[in-house]
Amino acid sequence: MAARMKDIAKALNVSIVTVSKVLNKNDSKISEATRQRVLACARQLDYRTNLAAKGLATGHSKTIGLIVPELFHGFFAEVAAGMSDALAQQGYGLIISSSRDDVKLENRDIKQMLARSVDALVVASCSSDADVLMSADREVPVILLDRRVDHSGAFWLVGADDLLVGELATQHLVDIGRKRIAFIGAASSSPSSDRKKGYRSVMSGAGLSVPPGFVVRLPQNEESNHVLGAKFTRQLLKLKPRPDAVFCYNDPTAWGATFAIHEAGLRIPEDIAILGCGNSIYNGFFGVPLTSVDLNAAHMGQEAANLVLRVIKERSQKARHTPTALLLRPTLVVRGSTIGDTRNKDRKGSK
Repeated sequence: MAARMKDIAKALNVSIVTVSKVLNKNDSKISEATRQRVLACARQLDYRTNLAAKGLATGHSKTIGLIVPELFHGFFAEVAAGMSDALAQQGYGLIISSSRDDVKLENRDIKQMLARSVDALVVASCSSDADVLMSADREVPVILLDRRVDHSGAFWLVGADDLLVGELATQHLVDIGRKRIAFIGAASSSPSSDRKKGYRSVMSGAGLSVPPGFVVRLPQNEESNHVLGAKFTRQLLKLKPRPDAVFCYNDPTAWGATFAIHEAGLRIPEDIAILGCGNSIYNGFFGVPLTSVDLNAAHMGQEAANLVLRVIKERSQKARHTPTALLLRPTLVVRGSTIGDTRNKDRKGSK
């Protein structure tokens, strides 16, 4: 059985109030000698704070809920790691759940997080309907991560400047002389939509056409992207003329596209250049390292953590501010899949 405050009090022959004040750092009137005795005994007995009981007493569980579509491919895992590190520094824990890009599972996860009395929710939502999120926001602060939803103006948002992501990626492909540039995007997500807008803007500005079939919309958003990326790249390769470059809205899709291109006996980047998004830690280990737009996922997680703690504090003080979007600036990381050289070259994004 875990040690309790009364076990420490009994062992030291002091009051439970004294032990509580020391362990809760409310011990300004307690002697240093007593404080050190209590802390030493707590370590000896392996005392751990009962967060559930403390939450009932204070109204704060010191935990934040994070709901993301997937953790398999790494982007959201890096975000979660950044959040966890930043929250831990402030004494908070993180509960993570994956909705598998399923609206019903996401809604279930939201209810379960609220039942666990989290102090706030951070959600990369796969739903366009904000009703469940708005209902949750009446109980605890809800912060959107990476993706917008309907009525996004009602929520704080931390994400990337996805329009600039699309511009950076497409402009790089134009700059290296590619003229038949295809885009593979997601079924329905605001990052993919904004990246496609950036792609079309640069193509138009460069006087380049987007032939029929050059814009592909995957039937699913996240976990199966590598499989679908290969499947739909095979279709792009049947077009006449075929693309000489493919911009994929995320790295896993680009991995699948790379497989399909090599499968067809074509060379990267000589025949077709490939560019992804997310700058996965694996991109530099491929036979042809993948050029990608870095969204700085860990920093995004840190910013989300900082924002959620600020909003919790503001609500506790009855001081609500108008929510806004915090969009982080992306960086283009150039590798061999577009320049034919495996040496990394970082290029800062600029409009």
